[in-house]
Amino acid sequence: QVFGPSRRATRRSVSRPQAAAVVAMTTKIEVRPDGVGVLTMDNKPVNSLSVSLITSFMENFPKLVADDKVKAIVVTGAGGFFCGGFDIMEFPQLIAQGPDAFKDVPATQPVHNLIDMIDASPKTVVAAVNGQALGGGLEVALGCHYRVISPKGAVAFPEVQLGLLPGGEGTQRIFRVAPLEVALPMLLSGMQVKADRAQKTGVVDAVASGSVVDEAAKLALSKPPAPISKRPVPKASRFKARAGGLEMALNQAMNSVKGMVAPASIIKCAEAACGQGSFQEGLKVEGREFTKLLFSVQSGALRHLFFAQGMTTKIPGLKAAPAPLKKVGILGAGLMGGGIAICCVQKGMQVVLKDAKQEWLDAGMKTITGIWMGQVKRGRLPEAKAKEYLSKIKPTLDYGEFKDCDLIVEAVPEIMDLKKEVFLALDQNTKPDTLICTNTSGLNIDDIAAVLKDPSRCMGTHFFSPAHVMQLLENVRTAKASDKTIATCMAFGKLLNKKTVLVGNCDGFVGNRMLAPYASQASTLLEEGASVEQLERVAENFGMAMGPISLGDLVGQELFWKQRKAAGDMKKQTKTYMGPYDLNDWLCEQNRFGQKTPDKSIGASGRGIFIHKGRDKSVDPEVVAQLEKIREKKGIKKRNIPDEEIEERMFLPLINEGFRILEEGHAVRSSDIDVVYIFGYGFPPAKGGPMFYAENYVGLPKVLERLQVHAAETKRKLAENKTLLPVDYFEPSKLLQECVQAEKMGMKKQVPLGVPLVDAVLNYKKKQGGASKL
Repeated sequence: QVFGPSRRATRRSVSRPQAAAVVAMTTKIEVRPDGVGVLTMDNKPVNSLSVSLITSFMENFPKLVADDKVKAIVVTGAGGFFCGGFDIMEFPQLIAQGPDAFKDVPATQPVHNLIDMIDASPKTVVAAVNGQALGGGLEVALGCHYRVISPKGAVAFPEVQLGLLPGGEGTQRIFRVAPLEVALPMLLSGMQVKADRAQKTGVVDAVASGSVVDEAAKLALSKPPAPISKRPVPKASRFKARAGGLEMALNQAMNSVKGMVAPASIIKCAEAACGQGSFQEGLKVEGREFTKLLFSVQSGALRHLFFAQGMTTKIPGLKAAPAPLKKVGILGAGLMGGGIAICCVQKGMQVVLKDAKQEWLDAGMKTITGIWMGQVKRGRLPEAKAKEYLSKIKPTLDYGEFKDCDLIVEAVPEIMDLKKEVFLALDQNTKPDTLICTNTSGLNIDDIAAVLKDPSRCMGTHFFSPAHVMQLLENVRTAKASDKTIATCMAFGKLLNKKTVLVGNCDGFVGNRMLAPYASQASTLLEEGASVEQLERVAENFGMAMGPISLGDLVGQELFWKQRKAAGDMKKQTKTYMGPYDLNDWLCEQNRFGQKTPDKSIGASGRGIFIHKGRDKSVDPEVVAQLEKIREKKGIKKRNIPDEEIEERMFLPLINEGFRILEEGHAVRSSDIDVVYIFGYGFPPAKGGPMFYAENYVGLPKVLERLQVHAAETKRKLAENKTLLPVDYFEPSKLLQECVQAEKMGMKKQVPLGVPLVDAVLNYKKKQGGASKL
């Protein structure tokens, strides 16, 4: 299965015979000479709380309690990892039961049983936290009477990042050992707390100086049982909670991650812990809130995203082993090339950085040096490390220095003739098996690769700017790229710790192609009467990292203007840029490209649609006046446009283009598109990506219906006003229509939990003889 077990597979995975077969492997017990019994969780890779581990724990722990030779107990994890928490692969099993199954008992009752068993032990139990204790793993540690952590250990409650809260009594236990100002950020942000701070704030009792198990055993023999469930929440925490501490923490959380629902549920649990109710009453609140979140579409979106990131590396049919990468060449020392160089060096590779002129090379090295020295100044990087990084870059003007590089990334300006020229030079100055990649954001890579004697060693590596900050890498498969080339480029992305997605060689690839109709509609809406501020507000309320107008000023208003000028057709439209161009042309003719073009006459650090002054910006009054002139010239009557219409018209064509990309075979699966948009374009993670959002928030039938409405309205406008440029992005994708038809026929009920309907339809079509370009 793509995202998790099917309903049938889930039922099999928890059947008694299977669970019994693996019990002995998931925990083990031994008794030390000093009389301390040690229970070790052993469920690779992170000792997650799977059904098998819980079953094994529940069988083995009572044996230590009942053994007269055992004086005290230590709980630890195998492989240098304490416990990674709940096994998320088993969540579909819970969801398949429906929320009504958990009206009287929490969905996490098996974990409650385990933790309550530890808590009630008549023998002292100490957690030997020998690495990370995350989520349910930390809850197991908090079920123990005391905690000793290794110096390199860490604790965290990352559940909020999946739209959940700690459901194994963690929201009630943490406030009994740590102060409010420590417990709340842990719950609301998922931040990790390292060993020393965990000890200072009461989350753990000691940091081991030697063997963590030995020191935990020593502590266990010297202390009586002290169940956290019997401890009161400190008066200081109760007072701070009553004095507005909870409201303040919630406001901060909501401002940092807009639209998330888990923080409000976490605060309800905190209120129960810090209020007048009992520990058991607090657990009832936790259970209700956990169940509500578990069945929320937002948590489903975040879990989808969690699995989607792992799926991007799974390329159907790709079995070739990647080539080793020790030395990388980068052609072009500008902002993009320099950012890629930083990425490579920080991951241990040697870099050869070439440019055409010494002053360009010097400027590039100055920028790279400034970035690392800035980190030194802020205390984020030791100066010796910065110097080591710089020593790994060899700046050069000579193509010959690329002779022993394993991979080259070309990052010169977006001019086809220039790309071909440098590729010819690279072909003559590299090993026959050196990969030659281009960072183009939209040019046809097959055309570039055609100048090579062996085009099988070429594909696209589309980094996002700034490359050393942005997490996304679109690897673009060319027509003749070999399996080894693809495998090596995917391994390259993984080495750089990028979210690496394989996409097809189409106009704009995945991200920029889908962005084009979104940007086109933003420009159209401005002409029809929406204000810049309204467009920005709608996009930001939707959850986007920034609005479409801010994005245009950031990227540069001139990007596609220059391409249209070079083509000699100022009305040209492609899959990556579409009209209307009237406002854009006016801006660019006055050299107002956005943040990159200052205007000293008005004290602006940048000028585009906004006037930028440092971090502050305001809409340029001249833009507002120019829009009025454009309306008058084109015969467009200004009207008030509802926010709902703006949201539909910007996001539905973006989604529709995603369906077209899948239909044409330029993405492996729908979740790959979601990863591209969340990590490259600021789409809100809480909505799971545009494809997840379409199916689970809006519903595919409604997406289809509203696209049809807007398509008809667009045709009417085009018929009435001949000054408008034609667009077809509201015309529903054939694949979308097929998905809606499949849903009407009941196919969605047959699809395993977690598998998007569009992927099921695509898989069905492939079995019927359809082909993917990937």
